[in-house]
Formats: sequence, structure tokens, C-alpha cells
Amino acid sequence: MFVFGAEDRLRHVAAGEGAGVLPAANEGSVRDALSARVLARFSVGVACAYHEFWVPRSHERVDLAVVGARMHGFEIKTERDTLRRLPRQASAYARVMDRCTLVLAEKHLEHAEELLPDWWGISTVACNGHIVFKSVRAPRTNPAVDAETLVRLLWREEAFAALQRLGADLPATTHRGPLWRELLERCTLAQLRSAVRRALLHRHTERASARANGCARAHTAAARR
Repeated sequence: MFVFGAEDRLRHVAAGEGAGVLPAANEGSVRDALSARVLARFSVGVACAYHEFWVPRSHERVDLAVVGARMHGFEIKTERDTLRRLPRQASAYARVMDRCTLVLAEKHLEHAEELLPDWWGISTVACNGHIVFKSVRAPRTNPAVDAETLVRLLWREEAFAALQRLGADLPATTHRGPLWRELLERCTLAQLRSAVRRALLHRHTERASARANGCARAHTAAARR
């Protein structure tokens, strides 16, 4: 899972990429331009983006998941794609995402509107030297997040920390499964959503810090040669 944070977005835009100056609208280039566009709305450190975000209890991965005050999943369908998997993807994403948006080539628009729940947002994407996004339908709040799937996004240490914040007194060696079950018993859905967002943002911060430290060590080692 690739993590794209607000600081990455700043470098992306500074390099002239945030505007989407790209030769072709393949999925990777659309996702990078979309990441820059969405993260530009947030201050640094307030949100992060995960590429190929795994949905528990499924074989699906969200093309782009932006985590901030809510979890917003984006599925990308370029002209080279089909909509064959879209119903299955929409069902999986609904288990964990607060909002979802389909970003698609215009040729798919009519069929996609027939396949998606009405709370999904829809935007078109086109490329004529620049990638251009156009909103067709604004996303609304997902009415049916599944707590038993959502809780599985938490690693063992994250679930344990969430329970500690709720005042639970459990052995530090408690396995992940019992921790998940305890959270489901103690938490409202709103509390669980907040715990998952907090954990995902913290993961991003830790990974960004590790990446920065690794780069610093590499530069130091190169300077000593």
C-alpha cells in the first residue's frame, strides 16, 4: 500500500505535477493528479492518502483512500477499463468508507450511474495534455458502514491503544481478535470510525518520519564516502 501525504503533495505540485501535466490518462497518472488535487484542500499533516487501500473481508483495493475528518474512497475507471467489477467494488468499499467517488472517463458515465448507489459521488476525467476533473454528482455520507469490517483495519497495537483510551484494562499480550471484539462491544460506530482514522493518520506520520530518517542517513553516508 503506497502512502501519499500532504508533504508529498506539496513536492508534487512544486514539480509542476499537481496540475496534471501528463502525457496520457492511465490509472497511475490519474491517481497521482487526483491525490494532489484532493490533498491540496488540507493543511499539511491533517490528511493523508493511501494508494491501493485494502478492504478487509474482500479481495478489493480502493484506488485512492483519503483519510482526514472522514475516509473518502476513490475508484478510477479510465477509457482502458471496463465496469465489470464496479458493483463488487462498490459493495466492498461501502463497508469501510464514509464517502466514495467514482472518477471515470466520460464514455462510462451513463452505465456507471445505473450501477452505483445514489450516495456515491461521480466525476469525469479527461486528458488533452492536462488531466481535467469535472464533478457530475457530489458524494453523500455512506449510510451503511459495517463496524465488523471497519475494525479489522486496526493493527493489534492500534486496537489495544484505542481500548486503553476508552479505559479498558486488558493484558498487553491480548491477541488481535479479542481486541477487535472488545472494541465492537464498547464503541459506537462514530467512536470506531474516529479510532480507525486516528490510527491511519498515525501510520502515515510514522512512515513519513522513517522515510525522512532513511533519506538523511543515506545522505550522511554518501557525504562520508
